[in-house]
Amino acid sequence: MASVNVTSNYNGDVADALISLTVLGNQAVEKGSVYVQAGIQDKLAMPRFNAALDQLQARQENPDAPSDSFTWDERILEPSDAMFYDLVNPRNMEAVWRPWQPVGPLVDRVSNPAMQAAIIEETMKSVGNQLGKLIWQGDTLSGDPTLVFFDGFLKILEADGAINPTPAGAITEANVLSILDSSVTAIPDSIYEDANTVIHMSTTDARHYEAASRSLDFKGNAIDERGNMRYAGFEIRSYTGMAKDKIAITKSTAGKDSNLWAGVDVAGDEDNVKIERYRPESEQFIVKTLFKYGTQIGNPTEAVLYLPA
Repeated sequence: MASVNVTSNYNGDVADALISLTVLGNQAVEKGSVYVQAGIQDKLAMPRFNAALDQLQARQENPDAPSDSFTWDERILEPSDAMFYDLVNPRNMEAVWRPWQPVGPLVDRVSNPAMQAAIIEETMKSVGNQLGKLIWQGDTLSGDPTLVFFDGFLKILEADGAINPTPAGAITEANVLSILDSSVTAIPDSIYEDANTVIHMSTTDARHYEAASRSLDFKGNAIDERGNMRYAGFEIRSYTGMAKDKIAITKSTAGKDSNLWAGVDVAGDEDNVKIERYRPESEQFIVKTLFKYGTQIGNPTEAVLYLPA
């Protein structure tokens, strides 16, 4: 993975942490649901090449002239630019915790390494949380300034032909089991027996599932064990950034065989990250990150998307 240039008064190990922020800073990636392709400066073609099914035929000494049954197409993964930009005044720390107090002459007082590391960590949390929401709910036409950077998995699946179970309204404790049942029933045969086919839900809806499971008269193995959610043998993964009342089911891994892809470019800008004085005479410092991020679905027809209506 390419390194990121950090312009800073702190000569510490921050670059790797910031790369982790832009590439891995959300739950979908952290839980191994998404393959991340780094180094995309413009766009990436995801080619698909297939032969027609049921092509066997009876033996012939002189076979009939063949037809071209091979087909190909491609999906395009095009990361979009995004930026984090904020100001911080190191002197605000003068009266608080000693490990983070600024150092140096008053006229040139700057943050010490511990304070700058804390700034980096909080930047990671802020950007990571928003990416965790964007990767699922991103919508360039939404008008929501927090979601317009790129289209997320839910919009792509809805627009590009995912299988939709019969709507049954918003997900509640009373109906979550029946909705999961109809969603699992809709899984196409091509991924039904794949061990990496995963059910994706919001944290709120997953809690409805846990509550409904605890209320059952007859419970399966480890039904109350946290972090071990399954339905009909399929793993359930929950995300705080995913939209409520929607369920996505598809093959999900951290490798190239995943149906969920994300793309980034951590090497496209030499000044990807900056912590430096706002202006020569200013006591404030800017914290700025620039990166590209985008999502794509390899094959939407090999996915189930439950929509409430």
